[in-house]
Order: sequence, then structure tokens, then C-alpha cells
Amino acid sequence: MKAGARTIIGALAILLSAASTVNADTIGSNLGAPSNASVCKFQVFEPKPQVCTVGQASLSSSHTAGGGLRVPFDGIVVRWSVVSGPALPGTGKVTMALRATQGPGYMEKGPEVELPLGEPGTRYTFAERLAVTAGQPLGLRIAIENRSVEEAGAPIAFAEPGIGRADLWWGDPESAEWDEEEGVELLLDAEIEPDVDRDGYGDLSQDCFPNHPGDQHLCGRDLVPPTTRSRYAKRQAFLSSGHVVVRVSSNEAGVTRASGDLQIKNKGGSGGRGYGMRTVRKPIAAGGQVALRVRVRPQVLRVARLAAAEGRKVVVTGRVGVVDASGNEGQAPFRIRLKAN
Repeated sequence: MKAGARTIIGALAILLSAASTVNADTIGSNLGAPSNASVCKFQVFEPKPQVCTVGQASLSSSHTAGGGLRVPFDGIVVRWSVVSGPALPGTGKVTMALRATQGPGYMEKGPEVELPLGEPGTRYTFAERLAVTAGQPLGLRIAIENRSVEEAGAPIAFAEPGIGRADLWWGDPESAEWDEEEGVELLLDAEIEPDVDRDGYGDLSQDCFPNHPGDQHLCGRDLVPPTTRSRYAKRQAFLSSGHVVVRVSSNEAGVTRASGDLQIKNKGGSGGRGYGMRTVRKPIAAGGQVALRVRVRPQVLRVARLAAAEGRKVVVTGRVGVVDASGNEGQAPFRIRLKAN
């Protein structure tokens, strides 16, 4: 593995543990009130869906989540919740999509989810990944089917005089009709996380690398190289044996490999020439140790013996490495001088 690649992997491993300096915040309702009302109420004689967008324009402070009603900072909505109550008699299927509401709902919305019409008082939480900007209010785009001639609606509201005001837009964005409803709390909250690297993932719960964009494909991968150590005699008679011996240990299982160069110095000690040696590989167990014999090529051995006989300095330098199952490599260098016979 090249040094540049090792540097990148090391940097990513550090970024994996990095935390954003901005905490998550929750906006909307604090969901402390029971659901006793519906929003987007209508009555028709056909079971076709009716569509509306509803957002909280104002709300009593005692019912408001800690972050207020508007997005406090640029970031990502990572999850949102509603509290459901008793459904109106005509209410059939209800689908919802989180929306950054500015006007009739023309802003980007999240994926549609279905509201279970189960036990009243149940809180339902949905995962999300919606980019938002500071100052935006949030709301819901709701589609409701009426299964009878009776009134239908989304049972996710609390009604009480003076509690607050909800804004509603009926229909599609291009032709929506605006209305407002007093004394209504939309039982919706949304959790927002920072997105420092602006990659569209919440830094605290969605982003594996919160300060380095574009590396989500590495989520869950082992990026830490094995701890690799080498042991060897610093002087070896490799011109007689034709090889050097290096022992390698590792804290992880993997494949060891060793490669090196035989270097013949010029007379006088400055400069010289290097010759590549044969690369050797062996498997290694976690916590184990193996001996690697790095061989000098026969034609190089003849040249090196003549050079040594002329009094020129001959050394072997190289690296041993251990590659784990994830492709991470830990390395250690070695340098071995020629031992006199």
C-alpha cells in the first residue's frame, strides 16, 4: 500500500470519531398534550384522497419544543414524530410527508409514510433525511381518504382555545387555497442535526464521517490497520544463505508479506545500485508470529558477492506488512547489514 493511501485511511479513522460542535435540536410541539382533534378535516361523497399542507404558525410556549417552531440552524431533519388520537368516522388511509413549509408547500418534501390508525395516544416516529435551512418552519403534507359520507381528517392535533394557530393549504402547490385555524396544536416534532460537511447526512446519527464529505460507502468498514512488528538479526550472512530472515507479529489475522532491495554501495560509500528481491507471503493468525525468508535473486547474488569481495558495502532494506480482511495494511521497516563469514 502506498504511503498516500495509508495517510488517507488514517485520516478517515480519525474523522470517524470526530463530533460536531453543534448539538441536535427539536422543533415543533413538545408532544405533551393528548390528541383530541384532527387537521385537514373534510366531508365528501367519494372515497378519493384530499390533500392539504399544514404547519404551526404560532403555539403557546408551554406546548413548544425546546428549539421553537422554526429551524434553528442549517442542517438535516433526521427523524420526526406525531401523536395520533381517535380518528373521525370517515377517516380511511392517511399518508404524510414532512415538508419545509414556505407558502403552499412548494419546498422539497420527504418520503410519504402511512399513519397507523391504531391505539389513540400512540406516538409514531419516522426516520428522515431532509435538508433544511435556518428560519424555515416545518409542516406536513397530508393525503386523506374518506371511506364514508362522514367527516374525515388526520387525528394528530390538540384543540384548545388560545393554544395556537395552524396554517393550512388545500390542494396542489400550483393551485392551493390558504386558510388558518385558531386553537389548534399540530402534534408534530422534528429533530434536526448539523451537517458540517454538507453531504446531506445528519452528523450525529447518520454520518460516519461528519467532517469529511462523500465517504458514506465506508460506513461500518474496518479502517484500522493491524499493529505490525518485525524482529530480525541486524547482521545476517545473506550472501552465503541467499536470503534474509524477518519475523513478523500482528494483533489481527491476515496475510503477511515482505519485500526488499539489496543495495550495493559505490566505493567510498556514496551512491550505489539497488536490486529488487523476491516478495514472500504467508498467512498469520491474530496474535501470531511467522518467519519470512526474503530471497536474493541468483543473478543478483553473484553480483553482490563480487562487490563484497572488492570491499564494497552490501545491505538489505525493506518492509514487512500484514493485510487484514478489510484490506488495511500495517507495515514495519527492516535494514540488515552483511555479516562476515
